[in-house]
Amino acid sequence: MVKTRLKAEEFFALPLERGELVDGEVREAMPPKPEHGRIAGEVFFRIRLWLEETRLGVAGVEGGFVLRRDPDRVRSPDVWYLSRERLEAIAREGFYEGAPDLAVEVVSPGEEALGLLAKVLDYLEAGAKAVWLVYPELKAAEVYGPDGRGRLLGLGEALEGGEVLPGFRLPLSELFGS
Repeated sequence: MVKTRLKAEEFFALPLERGELVDGEVREAMPPKPEHGRIAGEVFFRIRLWLEETRLGVAGVEGGFVLRRDPDRVRSPDVWYLSRERLEAIAREGFYEGAPDLAVEVVSPGEEALGLLAKVLDYLEAGAKAVWLVYPELKAAEVYGPDGRGRLLGLGEALEGGEVLPGFRLPLSELFGS
């Protein structure tokens, strides 16, 4: 039996609540726990406040991005940011083509390192300028730049926007309520 690989457009038409398309195969996901949503919501809220001041782009939660074609790969970061220039350059029918400028993944308990690093590589290879992995259980974060190098941040440090979100700063102590 030959297994059919879906295209991003076919995946978009499916009645799924949560999931991603990896090399043409659907990977459904359980809804996250409330703390996951709270942390993602707080990161989005802080980016949204920054955007009210800067007007440099748009941000959202759980949007689908086509990171690769043939076989298609669609990832859905928990939080994302697109600069105004990037937004103007992409088609907005269905999923967005290419990576967001910033992809934020809130790591749920039990997520495997291999899967997380695969997501980081997918975003960076598709053109993301930064990827943040946020670990609520550890009260820590990892920040990756376009060169693929990661930096671990502890509770006394902050997520900073660098060139992607100039002037943005979110202390982890505020994010995790410590």
